[in-house]
Amino acid sequence: MSGRPSAQESPGRLVRPFAIGLDSARGATGLDLLTRVAAARAPRPGDHLRPEREALLRLAEQPQSVAELSAHLGLPLSVTKLLVTDMIEAGDLRACATAPALTGDDLLHVLLEGLRAL
Repeated sequence: MSGRPSAQESPGRLVRPFAIGLDSARGATGLDLLTRVAAARAPRPGDHLRPEREALLRLAEQPQSVAELSAHLGLPLSVTKLLVTDMIEAGDLRACATAPALTGDDLLHVLLEGLRAL
C-alpha cells in the first residue's frame, strides 16, 4: 500500500479553502445564511479551471441559500460567502428577493414542519 489513491478512488479536495482565488470580493457584508442566490448565466467552457465557481453556477440553477451552497460544496460558510459575493459582483450570480422574516408562531410552525419532514 503506497498511500496514494488508486485510479478509482477520489483523492478528495486537493486545494485548501483559503487558497481559492477571489477576484474582487471585499467582504460578504450583505449576505447571511439564508440569502438565496441564483445563477445569472450558464457555465462556460473555461469555468472548469475554477471548479468551485463552476459548481456554484450548476447548483444555483434553482435559487439556493448560501448555507445550502456551502453544504453542497463542502466549503466553510465564510469561504462560500466570499466566493458568492465575488460572483455577484462579477455578474455570474444574482441575489434573489428575500422572504419576509418569520417570527413567533409562524417561525415555530415552519420549524415543526421541517422537523417532521426529516
